[in-house]
This record gives sequence, structure tokens and C-alpha cells, in this order.
Amino acid sequence: MTRCALILLCGLAPVTVLAQGASLRGRVLTDSTERPIAGVVVAIDELKLQAVSDSLGNFTLVGIKPGAQIVTAKKIGFGALATRVRFAAKDALEADFLMTPNAQALPDVKVETKAPVRAKLVDFEERRLAGNGGRFVTQAELDKRAWSTTSDIIRTTVPGVEVKRSGREAIVVGGRMQLPGGAMTNGGNAPGDCPAAIVLDGIFIYQGDPTERPFDINSLPPGIIAGIEYYASAASIPARYNGTRSSCGLMIIWTR
Repeated sequence: MTRCALILLCGLAPVTVLAQGASLRGRVLTDSTERPIAGVVVAIDELKLQAVSDSLGNFTLVGIKPGAQIVTAKKIGFGALATRVRFAAKDALEADFLMTPNAQALPDVKVETKAPVRAKLVDFEERRLAGNGGRFVTQAELDKRAWSTTSDIIRTTVPGVEVKRSGREAIVVGGRMQLPGGAMTNGGNAPGDCPAAIVLDGIFIYQGDPTERPFDINSLPPGIIAGIEYYASAASIPARYNGTRSSCGLMIIWTR
């Protein structure tokens, strides 16, 4: 069998066939890998003759009138082929069509989507993006330090905050307050630690009352915390939390 690349068809010497008129059979292949192409319409439009290649790329046209005919091969995604072939009565010709894909392969596109913000963290994200004076620690930052303690993460990521430890416990200190008495020689007031008020998931668990026991932030491991906010001054504290008794800042902790 003779091959015809691109738009060229080649004919073999005619042989006798029983069917009326000439015939053309062959295969449709890709021009680079010569793999069969299914679904190609091979046609002689003037004679209203057509055949569709099968899964092996095979096609057959029969009943072709003698004379010069335009044979076409078409399939979406490939360049169309067209060539003039002269048929004699009762010719049985064989040919391969080698088609070139014209569909361009698109590069891979990496699609990244942001995870939806959980309802309880909507306010956290709004305040973080607004940047109205607070200090924020995100879950991503916490996860990077999951092996550490919560107090160490706060100490190294939240400016202006001091962490006081006693054994495994730790409290957040936002400033100093004057306590009566002390060791000052002039009999005046001695400075003492001023713990920050603590809100956990929107609820005050320590309001800065010196008669209360400060909250141990190490009682919350980093693995259960979704975000931390800290406000150093009363002016920067969100309005809904301005009921704190502490003048030494406010820390808001959100769990996962």
C-alpha cells in the first residue's frame, strides 16, 4: 500500500473489483506518530460520497465515478486534507492520509483557592486586614511553631508583650501598675505586673481584676488555637470588648 502524506494521495495500479465504479480504501493516521485517527470524514463532495474512519483509522469509499475527483479528509482538531485523484472505471485504490493536529496543548494552570473563613473568625480577619492597631498571630504562624509553647510564640511574635512564667504556667503582661507598699525607701508605691485581660472565643475569662487569678496561656496549646489578637491600649480595643477592667491591654484568643 502506498502512503500519501498531508494533501497528497498516491494510487496503485487498478485491479478488477466486483462493485460498480471505482473504490478507495485506506487508513487515516497522525503525521508524527502514525497512530490511527477515528472519526475522520473522508469524502468526495461532488459525488456526495463519504466514509468515516473507524477506531483503527480504516475507511472505504465505493461507487466512485471515473474521472478526476477531489478527495477530502476532515476532523475537528486536525488540518483538513484535500487532493485531486483520477479514477478509472473499476479502479481499486489504496492510500493512507497523514493528518496534522492543529489543536494546541494548553499549559497546566495551577488554581489556588482560599479556604473559606470560619464564622467565628470573621471578625478576627476583618480586624487583621483593617490594621487598626492590633497585633495578630494567624493559624499558619502557629502551625509553624506547633512544637513550641503558646507563651513562647506570643513572646516572639507579639511586640510589646511580656510573658511571665512560673513553672509551666505563663501569663501575658501588658504593663506595670502601682501597688501599695513595697521595698521603696521613700515609702512610696512599688511597681507590679499588670496582666492583660483575656477573651477566649468572644467571652471574657480574665478581665484584669487584680483580685482574680490571671489566665495561664499555656493551658491552651498552639494546636488548638486558630488566631490571637493583642491590643496594647484602651483606644485600640474593639468596642465590643471595651468593658475590660485592665489598663494593660487585651488579648483575644480564638480556638479552632
